[in-house]
Amino acid sequence: MSETPVYSDSIERFLDLILETRYEDLPPEAIEAGKVFFLDTVGVACAGKLAPKMAEMVQAAKGWGSGEASHSSVWNTSFRTTAPVAALLNGYQCHALEYDCVYEPGVVLPTAPIFAALMARAEQLAATGAPPSGKDLLRAFIVALEVSCTLALASRSAMFFFRPATTGVFSAIAALACLTPLTRDQLRYAFGIGYSQVCGPMQAHEEGSMMLAMQMGFAARNAVQAYDMAALGITAPVQVLDGRFGFYRNFESENALPEALAQIGAPWKVTQLSIKPFPSGRVTHGAIHALRVLQAELGLARETVGDAVRSIAVGMPPLGLRLVGRPMISNPPPNYARLCVPFVSASELLHGDVDPSSFRPERLCDPAIEALARKVKVHEVPNPNANAFYPQHVRLELTDGRVFERDIPYAWGHPLLPLSAQEREAKFRRALHLTRAKSPEAESSSDAMISWVGQMPDANDCAPLLTFLRGQASA
Repeated sequence: MSETPVYSDSIERFLDLILETRYEDLPPEAIEAGKVFFLDTVGVACAGKLAPKMAEMVQAAKGWGSGEASHSSVWNTSFRTTAPVAALLNGYQCHALEYDCVYEPGVVLPTAPIFAALMARAEQLAATGAPPSGKDLLRAFIVALEVSCTLALASRSAMFFFRPATTGVFSAIAALACLTPLTRDQLRYAFGIGYSQVCGPMQAHEEGSMMLAMQMGFAARNAVQAYDMAALGITAPVQVLDGRFGFYRNFESENALPEALAQIGAPWKVTQLSIKPFPSGRVTHGAIHALRVLQAELGLARETVGDAVRSIAVGMPPLGLRLVGRPMISNPPPNYARLCVPFVSASELLHGDVDPSSFRPERLCDPAIEALARKVKVHEVPNPNANAFYPQHVRLELTDGRVFERDIPYAWGHPLLPLSAQEREAKFRRALHLTRAKSPEAESSSDAMISWVGQMPDANDCAPLLTFLRGQASA
């Protein structure tokens, strides 16, 4: 008689989380935060219509998947395709503008792979006449966030692989399994299959390449395929995290996984996320906001600020310097500019805001922005924490000799400096206004979606959400 195998890998703790957490187990604060970040992600997804080469990607995708299974929508289009292809393109849209929320303690932007995979599966279920409810979606979203953020929190090494993509495969699988449960053995194999596809070298970030955002799409697509393979009985490695060649040996050289596991749900990580008010690398936000405040305090007019500034020095921890400390270059591509403190700082001072329109050709090629950006220098401030975003420091010197300095303990959008409900709604509407024609009907549709997400626990059908993501008027 064969013995039942005993699995000791830490992945078992995540299986427990997925299989045992009911919606009723989630505390009110987690549910409220879940609605906040769900709506933020919907807005970011709609803004993803501006993703570079999106129209060309849709055209190419027409050869990647078709047939009877083509009932998953590519957001902001009328195109439907297979779930893996839709997850790929939608994951890309969700991160392409660097507008998605972040879990700063783990240096991870968790929502793009989760949301892309989750909505692909939701649409599959809706096509069978069994659409998930608002509670179903919220539970899956919150539990999946806990998976990604816990895996990231455990990491103690500097990023060598793009952590949002590597952890995103696991969290997207978690979201799928919450909507349509697998057996424990199947779920274990799903994680193993997902791990076998993990990708995301940091070289894409280093070069400001489009592949940085596409890695989110890869994570979502791979999760959908891993789930489907596991449901068919395909087996895979089970020592996913702690094995000799497991995740924390291959992708993260140092970890504190036991400590991170002990913090699951205490508190729920969704309550510790940061909304990104600007569509740029999160570590740029401290400088943008500090300069905004200084400019207002000093009365520096946008028309003359370029001549009034002699120099700007931004000090940040080693991680920040590595991620966004790149120098200004002439005519930078959008992906480079989003991760460039000098560019976004100059854009803020000269135009009064950094939003998706800041990365259009006319701004990227603006000689006034380039001239001011070349006065901005980023330098390293030693920090023992390889994953630290803060503290940062800004020093502004004017041509008249005056010097002003600001310490930055955390950036706007952090849980200790959160956006108000009105500011969050303004971001949502701004994302839509950039991609959808302004009209009474469009405003009414936006109002309806804000209301729908606010009342998600009472929603029995996700059809209004699916319709909205396609860019059509809500029913």
